Amino acid sequence: MKNFDRLFSPRSIAVIGASQDLTSISGQPIAHLMARQYSGAIYPVNPRYTDVAGLRCYPGIAALPATPDVAVVAVAARRVPETMRELAECHVPFAVVLSSGYAESGEQGRDAQTALARQAADGDVLLVGPNCQGYMNIADAIPVGFGAPYGLSYRRGGVSLTSQSGAFGNSILMLANEEGLGFHRYVSTGNEAVVTSLDLFEYFLGDPGTKVIAGYVEGFKDAHRLVALGREALRKAKPIVVWKVGTSDAGAKAAASHTANLGGATALYRAAFRQAGIIEANDVGDMADCAKALLPGRLPKGNRIAIATISGGAGIAMADKCAESGLVLPELQPSTIEGLRKVLPGYASIANPLDVTGSLLADANLMTATLEALARDTNVDMIGLALAAASGKLATQLAQEIVRISDETKVPILVAWNADASSAADAYRILDEAGIPRYQSPVRCARGAGVLWQRARATQRLAEIDREKPLSISRPAVKERLQGRSGDLTEYEAKQVLAEYGIGVTTEALASRPENAASLAAVIGFPVVMKIMSPDIPHKTEAGGVRIGVADDEQAKAVYDELVANARRFAPEARIDGVLIQEMVSGGTEVILGVNNDPLFGPAVMAGLGGVYAEVLHDVSFRLAPITLSEAHEMLRELRTFAILDGARGKPKCDIDELAVTLTRLSALAIDLKDHVAELDLNPLFVLPKGKGVRAGDALIKLKR
Repeated sequence: MKNFDRLFSPRSIAVIGASQDLTSISGQPIAHLMARQYSGAIYPVNPRYTDVAGLRCYPGIAALPATPDVAVVAVAARRVPETMRELAECHVPFAVVLSSGYAESGEQGRDAQTALARQAADGDVLLVGPNCQGYMNIADAIPVGFGAPYGLSYRRGGVSLTSQSGAFGNSILMLANEEGLGFHRYVSTGNEAVVTSLDLFEYFLGDPGTKVIAGYVEGFKDAHRLVALGREALRKAKPIVVWKVGTSDAGAKAAASHTANLGGATALYRAAFRQAGIIEANDVGDMADCAKALLPGRLPKGNRIAIATISGGAGIAMADKCAESGLVLPELQPSTIEGLRKVLPGYASIANPLDVTGSLLADANLMTATLEALARDTNVDMIGLALAAASGKLATQLAQEIVRISDETKVPILVAWNADASSAADAYRILDEAGIPRYQSPVRCARGAGVLWQRARATQRLAEIDREKPLSISRPAVKERLQGRSGDLTEYEAKQVLAEYGIGVTTEALASRPENAASLAAVIGFPVVMKIMSPDIPHKTEAGGVRIGVADDEQAKAVYDELVANARRFAPEARIDGVLIQEMVSGGTEVILGVNNDPLFGPAVMAGLGGVYAEVLHDVSFRLAPITLSEAHEMLRELRTFAILDGARGKPKCDIDELAVTLTRLSALAIDLKDHVAELDLNPLFVLPKGKGVRAGDALIKLKR
């Protein structure tokens, strides 16, 4: 883990390329530090000047009176390599490179960035950027960067934020501050040549002042770390909220396999977030809503929410959003209903959502009694309140009671309250100081409640996963066979690999001539399926290379000749290994399983129903390997078409247990052969009725080049 203590609490900061114009990019870092009365030493470095802003200016880094903890590099890109050499020679631990003209500017810039990263690594300098705007230690008022936002004040709190965009990251910081979030640290990471967002996430996990980690992300070049890091965040009770935009070409390029076509970076990011318990936001307001809910650190035991409002419309809006977020509105216990009838007006709607009515505005005791009853109802895991424009003395009383009941019962309470800030200032302060999440709209309040359940469920799921151990299989002989090969394996070869990992395959044999085809088919048992086998023809149907229902010896001989002839016409130069004779499988449900060995994420496994369900509906589920058995079951159950596997409309249930085991075996294969296999498809995989197992009807393995 990279240690950033001295970055955020520097004793001295050098500004390389410092300007006497304090409004310029190379002058603003000095101006902002001086405006915040930074207590450490500021060292302007520029051979053109003897002083900057009343500070002595030094001709070079070697001339400084002491080694700075941080060097802000604000020189042209062509001068950065020489500057980095001097920083390394003087053992400066951190460089924040504001300079642009690197990977964001094209191939030449990418080469320059690669060289810069290598230079920093060789010199043991942790480099933030390039093409970034700096960073802020908001808790201690140390702004290190340029741009008007570095001259502003922000609420102090428990959120540490990173952004791969400079100007937009500043906007997120300012907007989230307006939303009421308090911040601890902020870093504009830029092009992430050395220091990445995930490096900072990992550091924040051990930072006592950080309670919630947030990031604006365009792409992680070290995405393979996401699952392990996210799970560590679950264990340390430090939620991660990510606003992920865009996709990466590395995972989205079309490939010959269905798995790669159905996957891509977006699917793999979402799989990683799901596995790791990372909350995905889709806007700055959404990011703020999530962080507000998570900052108090109080999670519900389940997904049952009681809603109480003084407006029926607000209750309906909250209920809709709760349902969308995976929450349920349970029936209240009879004793709860009976107790509420004694205190609420006769015209109040005593159900869930509960409409306390506008009578609350005349008597705060009505809400106290309501909250007390709901918080002690064993059917309720959390409470959402919508208090409309309640204000004045009543608002203060309501806030005090909400805090008291939350503290006494430990039930999470979230509040939607849109009174004018001046008329409910004391009430808002009471809630904020007590860590009661407060929102301006009922829908946003319900979103916050959904995030609490998402986080709680991820924590529960991790406990289940931690009790398991992912299946591990080692097959050195298979690796040896694949060593040095590239391209595609034939179906016959691919199934031999699958069988080595315990994955069920069809009974089959490879015929080398027509008579051989007939005798093998007789042994396997008519009717059979016959397929051309060629490493140069991965999609056999397109070449006219598949026949099903071959019924006897004579037909087997004729089909053999026909398939070979079709293949010769389709691809005259193709190598022909022979014709595969395969048992026909009946009574099974077709699914597709696959492996996509992504350059960013590493091996991922995929599951979906076969045919149009996967191709047209894109009803597939991904996980990064390795996966446990419970994760395999979860993958299957999140398919929209899972009911078909589970015996919809009276059909027999499929062997879901064996299908889940097959997924774990595929995961083990993906890990064991990650240096060899690029993509793998089982399509179709026949899932037989419960207790009958699975059979791979076809398989494709593409090897790494």
